[in-house]
Formats: sequence, structure tokens, C-alpha cells
Amino acid sequence: MAGAGSMVLNDATARALDGAGKTEKQPIDHAGGAKKKVIIGGGGISGLCCAYELMKAGHEVVVLEASGRFGGSVLTVHDGLADGLYADFGAENFTKPGYKNYWKYVDEFKLTALPYLHRKDRLTRIDGKWYTEEQQLEALLVKAKELGGFSKREVKYLSSTSPSHIESKLQSLYLQPYFEKFKDEYQPFGIGLDPLEKISIQDIYKKEGASAAALSLLGDGDSSALYAIWQAYIMRKREYDLDYELYRLKGGNQVLTNEFGKRLGTRVKLDCQIQEIEHGESGVTIKYREFGEEKTISGDYFASCLRPTALRNIPFKPELPPEKRFVFDNIAFEKTTRIVFQARSAFWRNDGPGINLTFNHPSLRTIWQVADEVETDRVSLMAKAPGGTNPMRTLEAFKELYPGNKSSITIEQTLVKDWSAGPFSAGCERVGYSALGSLSQFWPHVITPHGRIHFAGGHADNRSWGMEAATNSANRVAQEINNA
Repeated sequence: MAGAGSMVLNDATARALDGAGKTEKQPIDHAGGAKKKVIIGGGGISGLCCAYELMKAGHEVVVLEASGRFGGSVLTVHDGLADGLYADFGAENFTKPGYKNYWKYVDEFKLTALPYLHRKDRLTRIDGKWYTEEQQLEALLVKAKELGGFSKREVKYLSSTSPSHIESKLQSLYLQPYFEKFKDEYQPFGIGLDPLEKISIQDIYKKEGASAAALSLLGDGDSSALYAIWQAYIMRKREYDLDYELYRLKGGNQVLTNEFGKRLGTRVKLDCQIQEIEHGESGVTIKYREFGEEKTISGDYFASCLRPTALRNIPFKPELPPEKRFVFDNIAFEKTTRIVFQARSAFWRNDGPGINLTFNHPSLRTIWQVADEVETDRVSLMAKAPGGTNPMRTLEAFKELYPGNKSSITIEQTLVKDWSAGPFSAGCERVGYSALGSLSQFWPHVITPHGRIHFAGGHADNRSWGMEAATNSANRVAQEINNA
């Protein structure tokens, strides 16, 4: 890195970025090349997807998964729930538009996607009062009026949009002129915007003439302008910048990773925790522990689909470059606890408020119904809280703040998954690189291959939406190794 984020690309980085923008799933052309043995670290959705693509291309693959199950952060729970109910502890939804690679596997495996309506008619608690989305928007517009209202330019641009899209449209008004600089959604540097990495996005809005009312809605004052513009461009390119629909898989989102697992069969080795990664010009050797026994396996390439939080504790011989080690040591993930409540009945239906609720409470962020297609009087509810939250405190907060008839609540049991405490995949989605000057410390190093080691995972894409990022990066790495 030099100057204000300008970049000198080495060969490996250039190759990674050259193929990174071509993540939409396409058949890998083996083209009669040499069959390669690829060891894949991690049996989450990215590792399984990468192994599946390489297997289809004719390569030999072995997946080493440290836990006793595959799927990683894609986790659907059935055990402990009655009447066929289930809930997704991890990877709760996917979108359309967006998730192009993911949707192609849904179609290929003939899986059933259901609309996911947990945001429909949602009520939000603010300063002790409950608001509909319309009421929240009205409050925002009142505040905008108090700040002097929108400019003539803003009013004209917003005149053809839905009120619920005002923030997205305002962002588009002021950031769209920068989008034409991008040639590749995986390359934010070297296109004339590098100095913006150290400038606040609010400074850009002000420079472009945003009114005080618009600035109050746009927010993100502490975000780097380059990062904010880049992310907005990605959303525009993937066509979910204004609106999108949410979906989930019937039976739980783990159905997809189960399908990968079925096709890979015994190529996936469970309870195999990687202890050391040795790499050189001719191949890689992985030391791992399987059911308490030390073992070694060698191959031509290693596809690391492990969380950086796990890679921090695995020695590489020789050591990786400092920029890689920085990524491992400093990348952050959201810390979330997911709590499933099973109730004897849909108790809220006679109350009127609905069950799609945002509490903004330290022990309870949101709650909604899941698995609503299961034919039973009982229901499963998913609640989200900060990492480390005691589930009984979450239940207490729900009973205390529920806007309906509290005596009608029929919750009968609780299941919990604290993602902040996971031994192999601690945390949920990757936190963005939005701090001023931080983007160049992480990008493109998080995706750049090093010799015969390639990197995929929900963290190793240009946008952090978990299953989209995982399938995109898995296809990228499969292409990189196949073409190497």
C-alpha cells in the first residue's frame, strides 16, 4: 500500500481479482487438465460448495471438518421441538434479487424456497412506545421538516419513489455519480477513488449538496466514503439496492448444506481438527487430529474455508505474509445469541399486535415466527439477542414488554445457540471495513491466494451477507484452483 490507498498488485492478487468478479455459478471447464488433489479446510457451506464444484470438475477432494457435523454456521435445529417444528439458528434467509449462485443450487437440487415474512407488519419499540413502519417514517419526515425539509433537487428525485425507499433513493442520488468509476465490483482501488478511504461519507454527502434533512436520514457519518460507495455500488449491481424479497428453505436452510454433503459422501471427514498447515512450491501437507489421533494428509492445493478466528490458532509453515496475518488477527464478526421459544399456540393472533416485533432491549432485539408452514397448533418463535445473553432474561424481557395481552402467552420451552461462544465458528456475519483508512488493510488480502493456499468463506467476499458470500467465494476458489 502507498499514499492514500493506492495499490501495487502482485501476481497472486491480480489473478484473484481478475476472477473474483466472475462469481456467478458456471460449470468449471476441466478441459482435460491434470487432476488435482485438493484439501479443503472447513465443512461449512463454503467448504462444501467449493468441494462440490471441484469434484464435478474431476478433481480429488477431501474436506476436513473439526466438529461432528457439517454445515458450519448454517444450522437448523429440529431436536427438542415438538410436532415437526424447526428453526434456523444460523443463516436465516436469502434474497431475490441477489444470491445468484445460491439460487442456482436451490434450482439444481430442486429445493423449495418459501417467502420469509418476518419483517411484514413489524412493530418497533422506541423510547417505550410501539410504532408501525409507517409511523416511524412519519416521525423521520417530521424530523426532516424540522431541519428545514428536503432541497428542490431532492424533492424532484424522490417524487417517483415509495416512502419506504426514501433513504435508499437519497443515497443513490448522491452516490450514483461515483458508480461509473467501477469496472469490477471486486476492485474498489486504483479507479480514482482511493483518497476517499480516509474521508467520511457524510463529507461526500455535504460536498454533493445534501440538505440537513437528507443528512439526518442518510446517517453512516463515521463510515469511510470509499467503503460506503463501494458497498452501495455492489448492491446496485446485484439489483437489491432499493428493494428485495426474503426467502428461506422449506425444512430449514441446512437442507442445502445437507444436499452438498450427500453428494460429497465420505469425502467429508468429520471430527478432523487441523493442527498445522505446511506449504511449498509443489504442494501442501496438513497435520490434523482425528478422534484423538494425529494424522497427516498431502495434496496439491489447500482451500481454506475456515473462519479467520480459527486460523489465528493454526501455524503455517512457512508463515504467511504480514497482511494475511493482520486479517486473521483483526477481522471481526457480529456476536449474536439466537433463542427459540416453543409455544403451545399462536397466542398473539387474538391480540392484534402480531409477533414480528423489534424490542431494542439489551436482552432482546427482535422476535418472529418460524416454520409457519408446519401443520400444528404449536409454534416456534425465533428471538435474537446480543452474544452472551441469558435466554431466561430474554424470556423475561419478552413477557415484560410484549404489547398484547401478557396473560395469553403460552411459551413452554426454550432452546439457545450463542454464536459468540462457538469453538470453531464464533460469531455470525463479518463486520464491515468501514472505519476510516481500514479498507486497504483488509482488502483484497482477505481473498488473495498465497502460493497453493486459497481462501473462501462467508467473510471472503466483497459483501458480508453470509450464504451469498460463502457460495460466491467458494465458486471463485474452485475456479482459481481449477485454472491454476
